[in-house]
Amino acid sequence: MELKRSANGNIIYKKNYPDNFEVGDAIGETVVHHKNHQARLMVTEKWFKGIHISLIEIDPDLPEDFLFESSHPHVGFLFCLYGAIGYCAGASQKNFFPLCKNEQDINLGCIDTIVFRASEPSKLLYIQFTESYFNKVTAIDPVSLLPKRNQQPIKPETSLILAHIINYEQEGRSKRLFLEARIFELIIVYLNQQQEKQNITFKQEDINKMMLAKQLIEQNLQKPSSLIELARKVGINDYKLKKCFKELTGHTVFGYLYKIRMEKAHYFLSKEKKSVNEVSFLVGYKNPQHFIAAFKKKYHILPGSLNKK
Repeated sequence: MELKRSANGNIIYKKNYPDNFEVGDAIGETVVHHKNHQARLMVTEKWFKGIHISLIEIDPDLPEDFLFESSHPHVGFLFCLYGAIGYCAGASQKNFFPLCKNEQDINLGCIDTIVFRASEPSKLLYIQFTESYFNKVTAIDPVSLLPKRNQQPIKPETSLILAHIINYEQEGRSKRLFLEARIFELIIVYLNQQQEKQNITFKQEDINKMMLAKQLIEQNLQKPSSLIELARKVGINDYKLKKCFKELTGHTVFGYLYKIRMEKAHYFLSKEKKSVNEVSFLVGYKNPQHFIAAFKKKYHILPGSLNKK
């Protein structure tokens, strides 16, 4: 497996792993640090039979692309714990999809490459399953899984599983058993998600309209459309917009607007050090006091505490 800077192909890290990541009853572990004039990167790795776990922390000064390459295809589960990234799975490496804080893409397909594009401090958890392991546990042929966009919000129960994977106190054999149990829980989440998809079907045309609605919300924070206006712009009635948007994104239309406003506000305050009044205007609040109240409800801190020099 190799980790490279995508722009010039320079290798940051290269490691040969045992077949199927097999290390007996133990867990393989390592930490990789990388720093250049554009970004700081830390990758904490753990691996055992059939599974490779990467906790990736990226702090870029300028936008930077990082390429993970594996000698064997694998099935990927990707979680954005904070920040926001672009990512592209598979060989084409043309279309980057955004993944924001508390969003996941479970099952990136059977791939051997993935590119992460970082433009702000972000923390990711990337779990790889070998083809043989994934097939044995799920009875799904990984070759049938094509790279595609499969985003959903991270549910509270999933967040708890991820927290246990990242932070645990077990040692020795119990650590391996504990981690593998948490991985099984994630696979159960994935299988339940697949079952839900079989029960809820959408036409590709409706999915495209929801993605357009999502983009229009993100691009018009200062003057957001009403529900009826948004429905008209994407070519769907407002009832269907509400239903489909909630099913596909996990948020109501206005819940998603609030989420994006707060995430943008956090970035403007913490990274660009803009004033509270300016940020309030940029994210679409006419009254700064209303913005302050909304921000405090989301992050449990006052926005002014983030923009100190």
